[in-house]
Amino acid sequence: MTNLDHLLHKHELYRKKPAILSALKHSIGMEKVKMDEEDIPVGSSKLGGLPDMPDSMEFPRYENGHLSFLGQFNLKEAKPYDKDQLLPENGILYLFYDVYEQPWGFEEEEGGFKILYYDGEISQLKRRAYPETTEDYFPLDACKVSFNSLLTISEHPDNLSFAGEEEEERFWSFRQDLMQPEDEEGHIQPAHYMLGEPLNIQNNVFEDLYDKEGEPVLLLQIDSDEEDLGVMWGDSGILYFCMERKQLANKQFDQVAFTLQCF
Repeated sequence: MTNLDHLLHKHELYRKKPAILSALKHSIGMEKVKMDEEDIPVGSSKLGGLPDMPDSMEFPRYENGHLSFLGQFNLKEAKPYDKDQLLPENGILYLFYDVYEQPWGFEEEEGGFKILYYDGEISQLKRRAYPETTEDYFPLDACKVSFNSLLTISEHPDNLSFAGEEEEERFWSFRQDLMQPEDEEGHIQPAHYMLGEPLNIQNNVFEDLYDKEGEPVLLLQIDSDEEDLGVMWGDSGILYFCMERKQLANKQFDQVAFTLQCF
């Protein structure tokens, strides 16, 4: 709450605190540390590197090759930060994507990403080498991931009004600082997180993917990350992976919807 108060004062929005508090959503932030692959325990959450999968699970394919491994997320590690109790208690989510072609999520690009879910014993996992390596298909740099509590807010909260354009612009700056802060050296931190409100770049992600009757959930958001992962999605874009709340409750990860937005 101290950081939130600081941001509200910084952007001269403290008088809006009650309305902003009611509009905040709980998200699960990711803190990453770049390290050698062998120093990351099998089954731990990570971005990049090699996946830890059971023998029954294979690298998914797309068109003429395999998808690239973006990361795995141990839900037992993330669960303490799941304030709204949306995620399963256990299991590992695996994220694969066509890093080279970078599909946008159009219907004709079906298969350009894949979410896999494993809910078995960690002892059954093995670190898997890439089925092939080429100049366009190779493991991303490995980063061990830990989780923390993150607050997010939509661009246009229903209960929030502004006195004019200047105050609305201050809210947008507040939102940027809240959801994608700068580090101590002034570098903007990639907005990798789970749940809550997406950091839209173009249109509203939920409205693009779902009709108004649904209850969409942001399962994962993976930002461009040149420094640690060596990837940029389009022009400094973000990957969004969403699903209906009831689908998440039923662990229907084959129903995840995807879109890419960039500047």
